[in-house]
Amino acid sequence: MGSPATERPQSRSFRSFDGIRLVYYVHADDDNGDAVILLHGLLSSARALHGLGNSLAARGMRSFSLDLRAHGRSQAPRDPAAYRDQAMARDVIALGEHLGLAEYALCAYGVGSELTSRAVNLGAPVTRAVVCGWGGPPSDLLDEYASEEWARQAERLAEGFEADEPDTIEDRQARAWRDAADRGGVDRLALAARLRSGDSAEPGLDPRGIGIPVLAICGADDASPHAFAEALPNATAVVVGGGHTTAGRDPALAAAAIDFLAKDRAPPVC
Repeated sequence: MGSPATERPQSRSFRSFDGIRLVYYVHADDDNGDAVILLHGLLSSARALHGLGNSLAARGMRSFSLDLRAHGRSQAPRDPAAYRDQAMARDVIALGEHLGLAEYALCAYGVGSELTSRAVNLGAPVTRAVVCGWGGPPSDLLDEYASEEWARQAERLAEGFEADEPDTIEDRQARAWRDAADRGGVDRLALAARLRSGDSAEPGLDPRGIGIPVLAICGADDASPHAFAEALPNATAVVVGGGHTTAGRDPALAAAAIDFLAKDRAPPVC
């Protein structure tokens, strides 16, 4: 998601609301800048956002990226209870509080976009948000997560993450997710625990009442960001190239996100 990082961000850690240790990265922390927290997708880590984080820092923003629990270098609990009660969205709020941010923007991809909606609905002081990879009418995803079919599919995905050998996984999606998790270095047993937690179906996901400015971005081969944006009071949509797993590599995605988040900020004078 964005161009390669030109500088290595500083890694730091903190204890979230329930004591779980989370790692985050500081791309720039100038007290005079507007703040933004970047959230990655399900089978990824904050490293995928370092280029974008650095680009936002170059535009004068206080820029941070978070390794979600069970991802990257953050702690990866293997108990489903550790993901319930909107724990991952509460992690986002806990990071903002740890950083002492009175308000901030969120820029997210995939599951990070879902956490953005949950965090705002929980009362996080978010001023604007970029949600990538969440397209189509929001009701479609809400209905999917509430369905018995999703519960069955979540179990198949969890079993795929737990399988000793990938070649024994018969479900195509489960095999694809397992392969992606192995490539990304994600703790697959922790992901299995999260899938079994039922957190996706918990109340608080619906974005349709969110009134802050929102930019919805999806690839042309993914669900429509226009249908998503039309369901929100103050949202716009951008289509870039690629599908759900490839749109993040289109430079147009980072350009749109940067323009939306930092359009009123000139690069700092060195």
